[in-house]
Amino acid sequence: MPVEVVLPKVDMDMDSGIIIGWKVAEGARVRQGDILFDIETSKSVMEVESPGSGVIRQLAAVTGEPIAVGTSVAWIYDDDEATLPSFAAPAQASAQPAGTQASPRADAAPSPAAAPSQSPAPSHSPAPGEPSASGEVRATPAARKLARELNVELATVIGSGPGGRIVEEDLKALAATRQSTPAIVALAADPVEQGALVPFNPIRRIVAQRLAESMRTVPHFYLSTQIDMSALRDLARRIEANVTQVAVSKPGVTILIAWLAARVLAGHPRLNASVEGDAMRVHAAVHIGIAIERDGDLVVPVLRDAGTRTLTELVRDFAQLRDAVRTSTIKPAQMRGGTFTLSNLGMYDVDAFTAIINPPECAILAIGRTQDTPVARDGQVVLRPIATFTLSSDHRIVDGVAAARFMSALRKAIEHPDVVT
Repeated sequence: MPVEVVLPKVDMDMDSGIIIGWKVAEGARVRQGDILFDIETSKSVMEVESPGSGVIRQLAAVTGEPIAVGTSVAWIYDDDEATLPSFAAPAQASAQPAGTQASPRADAAPSPAAAPSQSPAPSHSPAPGEPSASGEVRATPAARKLARELNVELATVIGSGPGGRIVEEDLKALAATRQSTPAIVALAADPVEQGALVPFNPIRRIVAQRLAESMRTVPHFYLSTQIDMSALRDLARRIEANVTQVAVSKPGVTILIAWLAARVLAGHPRLNASVEGDAMRVHAAVHIGIAIERDGDLVVPVLRDAGTRTLTELVRDFAQLRDAVRTSTIKPAQMRGGTFTLSNLGMYDVDAFTAIINPPECAILAIGRTQDTPVARDGQVVLRPIATFTLSSDHRIVDGVAAARFMSALRKAIEHPDVVT
């Protein structure tokens, strides 16, 4: 029996998705588990695997338009089914304009196009560097994205993944052999064309909707404080060797703040809560969201159980989340369930700013740059690395005193991290 390929529901909040590219061609032979197409949701780009083995037919056209979850987008037939005369395409299919493809109705019986005149491609896995049956080099979305950044032809790369598929590490190894990578440096500039009307992509649409709703419905208020970062810098230097040995990545300032903030939040539960109707939901665990920019879009991966995990575990988890964001392989589940968010723009030389609360959370912490500032210490004026922290709170849950107490406790934790640890 033919196997139906439907647009999957990869997120609880998802009702539609956009097919951004097929990895196989009409009439190609596929195996269960092969990547059939990439789907873009409101939160990420996902690979969709084949639910069966056989010959794939009736591929839905790539239009860039949303498709409802559960809609049929292709069919997979056994070899004998794919070549039987009784499965010839209906007559009206031949009347379609050139370049278009018919999408099967979800409630109709499958009726594939006629078998191709050429013999089906053999079912062996392609060797490293060899194209798939569709003629396209087998590579993961992350590898394709990095190849575009490096201006590398995938056909020239030897894949080390399953079946010879090219993975991101293959491109990284190739980049390491180059003396320079100007394509990556060029990404620092915003690619948006001046004067152009650029439609929102799905991620930008959902961000715009949620943040606009937050500003309309959530009564924000703001508190700022300046914090001496000397002790936090010293802590980072002291633990760098031990953490890097286990987690591979250095403990950056953002992760150190997330680690300390999570412990402070345990004693300030109102800042780790959300509104549910006419009630307040106080969360038992602290899940810290970290705001990250990706190609002009805002995504917020979540560090789970940040209040109970070790610093080494958080550094490792954040490195994995950051790489997934950068390569557009972040999963919707990795961006759900946050209870408090950090947004750090200090690396962009921003002195201070206010951030919009990420619903349904009730608070977000904005972190500005650290700069040497003259301050009074023991009757003398000295230079200290000072950063401005600004807390945005939901006044329905958090009053001014509760927010002030949290900021005071956070300041003490950052300026005396050894006491917390």
